Amino acid sequence: MDSQIQDAYARSFSGQLYAIATNRYVPLRLSSSRDKWSWGITPQNDWLMAGGKQNSIRLDFAFDSQTHDRLHYHISLSGSAHPPKKLGLSLNGYLGFYQRLEVTDYWKIEPLELTEHGLICHLRDHQGHRAGAIMDTPHYNGQTQYLLNTKEGETLTFLLRQDS
Repeated sequence: MDSQIQDAYARSFSGQLYAIATNRYVPLRLSSSRDKWSWGITPQNDWLMAGGKQNSIRLDFAFDSQTHDRLHYHISLSGSAHPPKKLGLSLNGYLGFYQRLEVTDYWKIEPLELTEHGLICHLRDHQGHRAGAIMDTPHYNGQTQYLLNTKEGETLTFLLRQDS
C-alpha cells in the first residue's frame, strides 16, 4: 500500500463517502419510510442509498486493521445514539445502519488512488464483496436514487473524504 495512503488513512477519523458516477460525486444518504419505490415496497429507515442533492452523510471510520492492500474499519453514523448505528448488511446484501450490538464485522476500503479531493476506493464487506448500486426512482420526488448492495448491482467506486 502506498505510504501516503497508509499515513493518512490507517487510523480512525470522521468523513464522508461519495459514490462516483458519470464523472461526478453522488452523495450518500439514509432511506426513510417516506421513500416509495417503483417496485412496490416502502423501505425501512436507515438503508444506505446514493442520490439526492444534499451533502453526503457524515460517518465515523473506526480503524480496525489492515492488509497489504486493504484498510479495515467499523463504520458508524457520526453523532448517533449509544450504542451507535453501525453499517451492516441485511440478509439479502443491502447496506444499512443498525443500532444493534451484533454488527461486529468490519468493512474493507480498497484504495485505488489518492487525489486532491480524497481517496478513490472500493467499499467491500468483510467477505470481500464490492458494494454496488441498484437503481430505482422514488415516487415522491422523481429523483433517481440507488440502493447499495454487495450481492447485486453495478459495482461502485467511491470518494472517501476525511473531515478537516
